[in-house]
Amino acid sequence: MIIEAREDTIILRGEIRSNLWAAIQAAAALLLKNHPTGIIIDCTALSKITPSGAETFADAFRYIQERDARIVVAGLSPELVEIGKEVPGVRSQLPLADTVDEARASLQLEEITPVRGKARVAAVVPILGNWMSAISHAEKLATGESVEIHLVDLIKVPRTLPLGTPLPERETAGQERLERAAAAVRASGLKVFTHVERIRIESTGLVEFVKQLGADYAVVSIDRGERQDPHIEESEAMSLLEAADFEVSLVKGATSEDGVHAKHPVVPAVGAWSHALEHACKLAYGEHSVVTVVSIISVPRTEPIDAPRPDAEVAAQDAAKEAQRIARPYNVKINPVVERVRDPILGFMRLFSKYEFDLAVVGVMRETLGDYHIAHAIAQELLQELPCETVFLRTGI
Repeated sequence: MIIEAREDTIILRGEIRSNLWAAIQAAAALLLKNHPTGIIIDCTALSKITPSGAETFADAFRYIQERDARIVVAGLSPELVEIGKEVPGVRSQLPLADTVDEARASLQLEEITPVRGKARVAAVVPILGNWMSAISHAEKLATGESVEIHLVDLIKVPRTLPLGTPLPERETAGQERLERAAAAVRASGLKVFTHVERIRIESTGLVEFVKQLGADYAVVSIDRGERQDPHIEESEAMSLLEAADFEVSLVKGATSEDGVHAKHPVVPAVGAWSHALEHACKLAYGEHSVVTVVSIISVPRTEPIDAPRPDAEVAAQDAAKEAQRIARPYNVKINPVVERVRDPILGFMRLFSKYEFDLAVVGVMRETLGDYHIAHAIAQELLQELPCETVFLRTGI
């Protein structure tokens, strides 16, 4: 057996009849100093391997994983792969690539830890669904703030493969999307960073990435994009909302990708409505728009619809004043509406046949207090019925 270390690669030649990791480990440690994201084991010139010899790869995988790096085995023939699968530590964990070039291209996408810039706020946009619409939303939300945009390609690796397995076609397509997305952000004058994360589940992967980055919020499209683009199922997006302890905007029903936003947004004055109104004002900023803020007064069927509700009426007046204050810096007009209804969800949805709303933003707090259930139900109903573009805004607190 000949062992050669060169740049980021350990080259094995000849036969592996026993566990040779002890002989390889010193070379691996040296390579990892210069290539901390991962190294390659080139088996192109390997002629034979026994089950005992395959334990070399099991030990190699454990060693590299303990150092938060990746290892990819390249050029292992199908016959030798089958022999390696007889070893438990190899069978389910060994990432394979057809060539050294494929392995290297995949490893070059890795980051030890996601890098932030110097902006006060970091926004994350995963390249999912109609991601250009999500980017446009994120750019609008950055208005007047010190914000940097972090684009992340979430590469979903099937559970039938080790997480570190190179996926050349998917990785290449992802890089092309990231380049297009980054160019769009740069054109808006914002600082942009690109990242790649290998995941099993979109919601879990995105939550973990945002935590590692220390980002402030995420904007996620749950529309279907182009046929070849990755997307997140709506049920999975709901899981994301529950799992995340940071702010998340789910965007659905986008009518364009070119950054043209609403002329007449609507915000129900329930849940985290004041924060939702800020979002609506930013999304409509500079468009000479009118934002309708709807105060909902629920009246039981046992009483006349115009029965006095002093507390609710005062709350509606206060909401109208607060809405005017919030909107003033954005030069956006407010149209306060008070709607007396039997059912707050059905009553709000009926307004879409009366008004020509083109965007709805619903803010839902994490705490299940007060009218939380109404805000949550309205947001879900909007996503199902989709009378216009909808933002389900889940606050981080």
